[in-house]
Amino acid sequence: MPLKFPLHHYDEAGRLKPPLLLYAFLLFVCRGFLLLIISLSFREDSSRMMTLFYPSKYDFYWSLLPVLPALVVLILLSQRNKIWRSERMWLFKPLVMLFVVALLADISVQLGILSRIHFAFSATHGFSILIALIGLVYAMKSRHMRDIVNDWVREH
Repeated sequence: MPLKFPLHHYDEAGRLKPPLLLYAFLLFVCRGFLLLIISLSFREDSSRMMTLFYPSKYDFYWSLLPVLPALVVLILLSQRNKIWRSERMWLFKPLVMLFVVALLADISVQLGILSRIHFAFSATHGFSILIALIGLVYAMKSRHMRDIVNDWVREH
C-alpha cells in the first residue's frame, strides 16, 4: 500500500505524526495561559505585565476560555502512545472538533474585547483574529488533519 505522506510524517509505529502547524496554532490559542505563567515568574512586575497585554482583568479571564479545549487537544497529542496501548482510540475522534472549538472561542473572545472598545482599531486583536481564522481554514482544508484522526482511530 503506498503511503499518503512522505516517510518523515510517520512515527516508529507507522502512524501519522501530528503536524507542527497544529502545535503552533495550539500554542497561539494558549497564549493567555502562557502569559500567566510568564507573569508569575516575574514576581515584582507580574500585574504590570498582565495589564500591558490585558488592560481589563476580565479580558484576561475570558482569554483563558479557549485554552481549555486547546489543552485537551495538547494532552491527547502528548498521550497518544499511552492511549494506543490502552486501546482507547475513540478518544481521538473529537480531536479536530476540539481544535476548531478552541479557535472559534478565541475569535469570539477577541470580538468581545473589540466590541467593548467599540471596534476601535487594535492591531493585536486583529492579528489574533486573523491567525485564528487561518487556523480554521487549516483545520478544514488540511488533508493531514483529516487523515490523522482516521489513521489514529483505526488499529494498526
